[in-house]
Amino acid sequence: MPLPFSRGVFICGEPFHLRPDATPAEMEEARSRLEAALKELTERADAFFD
Repeated sequence: MPLPFSRGVFICGEPFHLRPDATPAEMEEARSRLEAALKELTERADAFFD
């Protein structure tokens, strides 16, 4: 839980789309892309106030 008056940042990435009828292979590829995007956004957020 952040303390009152803490600094924070919201960082958004590109929209992510996946067809409802995606194959298991497409879903795995999308999962991998999503994981990489989330890691990159986390690094950007962590470095924001450095």
